[in-house]
Amino acid sequence: TGVPLLIGSSAELARVVVALLVTLLSLAVHVSLQPFKRAVDNKLCTFVQFALTLIYLTVLLIKVCEESSEACETFGFGSSSNGVFLFFLISSTIALAALLIIGTVQVVYTSSRSVPVLLLKATATRPELSLLETTRYHLFLSHIWRTGQDQVAVIKRQLQLSLPGVRIFLDVDDLSDISALETYIEKSTVVLIFLSQGYFVSTNCLREVRSSAKEGKPLVLVHESDLSKGGIALEEAHAECPEDLRSFVFDNRSVIQCGV
Repeated sequence: TGVPLLIGSSAELARVVVALLVTLLSLAVHVSLQPFKRAVDNKLCTFVQFALTLIYLTVLLIKVCEESSEACETFGFGSSSNGVFLFFLISSTIALAALLIIGTVQVVYTSSRSVPVLLLKATATRPELSLLETTRYHLFLSHIWRTGQDQVAVIKRQLQLSLPGVRIFLDVDDLSDISALETYIEKSTVVLIFLSQGYFVSTNCLREVRSSAKEGKPLVLVHESDLSKGGIALEEAHAECPEDLRSFVFDNRSVIQCGV
């Protein structure tokens, strides 16, 4: 982007031409490579590059009009640079309007693809998420930080979208006293264990499982099978689980396969 500055200030027209060519090249490369992960970032960068191209093109036309009124008339802008300014004003207004329309369409499209709210099959209405006086959370997310934190954060976010009003315990959001883990379990209706590498060798995770067994909490087991994401083979996890907890964690469970 600093290439135009290599040209002396006395050759202003040449500097503008080079700047325009560099911007066009950058725009072409960006459109071809799409370097950002998010589509919205690529679209925003494309718009910025297009805006820069429009600005440099306008500056170039103004310089041409200053150099030669005849050339200015040839381009259809009259004998002065006022026509160029009007061209820039109209073009930028159209570009901004197009951006607004594209942004609106993107928001509508994203909203239409958002997580649907779960409804009861019998009544097609939202479930009533009530809590007993002795409980504070509908769900407790039990996981080991090292290999499960990102995944359970997604689980919590998705459940909050599909079940508005649900109260979910997640340590990074709700834990204020590590010594009170058992109390948090006691105040939760259901416990979800996110089974990933190292879960059963974690002292705090075992505290949560033992407390769940002691309180007789309904247990949901979510297994991370992708080894590249901290997963663990189910057989290995079963072997790591303390013998006195294996029945509570693994027995009488129906397996639901879920692929993304």
